[in-house]
Amino acid sequence: MQTRIHHLAVWILVIIHQAVGFGWYAIFGNTWLNLHAREMTDIERTHNVGAYVLAVVTAIIVNYALAWLLSRLHAHTAVAGLRIALFCWFSFLFAEFATVALFSAFETNPWPLVLIDMGRPLVAWSISGLVLGAWRKSV
Repeated sequence: MQTRIHHLAVWILVIIHQAVGFGWYAIFGNTWLNLHAREMTDIERTHNVGAYVLAVVTAIIVNYALAWLLSRLHAHTAVAGLRIALFCWFSFLFAEFATVALFSAFETNPWPLVLIDMGRPLVAWSISGLVLGAWRKSV
């Protein structure tokens, strides 16, 4: 069985994931900083190119994995793609992150912080599921 990956869709979604991240923290950045008891001056000096490279690499991995999974599961509609992406987000990302974040021996994060941290991938993965499910490759 041949798995069809829509490479153009994946690369467009990599860019969209970066835009979602930028927009998300433009909107929720101050709240996120407050929940961490930090100020913008605390993080300004920590920005380096490595973090952005890792964000792009992560978006590539996530979108290729979703594209592969949707192809293998024959999810050829936007709704089917969205359902699978949401299932993956909740099962593999949110449930684990929320547990670790809330019950860690080292720190306890309030629910608003968990929701901000998990909201960005929820939006990005939802867009990916919709696009990858609906995208039709020219043969």
